[in-house]
Amino acid sequence: MYKNILLAIIIAIFAGCSAPKPEQAPSWYTNPPKDYKNFYAVAAASDETKVKSMAINILRQNISKDLDASFKTPNHQLSPQADMLREIRSANSHLSNTLSMRAVKVEKSELFNSKTLMLISIPRVELFKKVQDDLNTKIKNLEKSYNAHNDTIAIERYVYLKPLMSQYAYLASRTAFAQISISTYNGNDNFRLLQELGSEYHNLQSTINFYILSDGNSRVYSKAIRDAIEKDGLNISTKNRDSHTLKLLISSKTDNKQEYTFNVSKNLVKFTTFDANKNKILFRQHTFIGKSRKSHKDAKLQTIEHIKTKVKQLGIYNFIGVQSK
Repeated sequence: MYKNILLAIIIAIFAGCSAPKPEQAPSWYTNPPKDYKNFYAVAAASDETKVKSMAINILRQNISKDLDASFKTPNHQLSPQADMLREIRSANSHLSNTLSMRAVKVEKSELFNSKTLMLISIPRVELFKKVQDDLNTKIKNLEKSYNAHNDTIAIERYVYLKPLMSQYAYLASRTAFAQISISTYNGNDNFRLLQELGSEYHNLQSTINFYILSDGNSRVYSKAIRDAIEKDGLNISTKNRDSHTLKLLISSKTDNKQEYTFNVSKNLVKFTTFDANKNKILFRQHTFIGKSRKSHKDAKLQTIEHIKTKVKQLGIYNFIGVQSK
């Protein structure tokens, strides 16, 4: 009996050893290579003509993920807040999706389980070169612009920095890409410049406040101006708070007349801004004309929409007299 059991065990062992092993995907597919020379990606598809395109899309996705991850590293120079981080991620995605892939090379291709497996590569230096010249030029221009007009009042400095901030995410993304592409590339100076720009801009944005006053004839215009300032990101104060609070006085002169069957309201509206020391620092005036068959009051109310249109065209700060340098 024991001999029969032993024989059965031996037969089972040999049977297991002689059974065919399941096929395994190649190691280059399950564990794609990583080195300092190339970016790599793998893909699998039943349609052989599509597998390369899929691999390129995956390569782009991998680059975008690496860029996103680079901004989450501890003690990153920028440490962007949530809103700016979203802008940077969008810039990362756009960059990854627009990189030229002409230099892509098929490293390996193999048929496995009725699917074509493919490994592609692209030289890191090739992609780095595509970004480097543009990055260097824009960083130099930004540094030159940032260091100009330092002697202006706070609101003018804020308005001057605002368009520079539109480049922040773009340049942060490209600096990060240069770093992940070439290990010897040092983006610290770029990040330092962006950090200084962002810090000054957000500090001005958080400290500059407008306190809006109007005479009785001009009260109808206050809300449109207040809404435009708040929409831009600055604060409206209910009282003069500190040295950063600007007093914006809205005054106007109205001339009413009749033109045929229309009631015409012509309004000269003045915007005068004072600092905390009551010094006049900004001034601008505009004329707005409204027409109505109902009344002069209705004609004047129509000029509010004219103001909103003008604010949209000029920008709220140009509208009230901030001169862009």
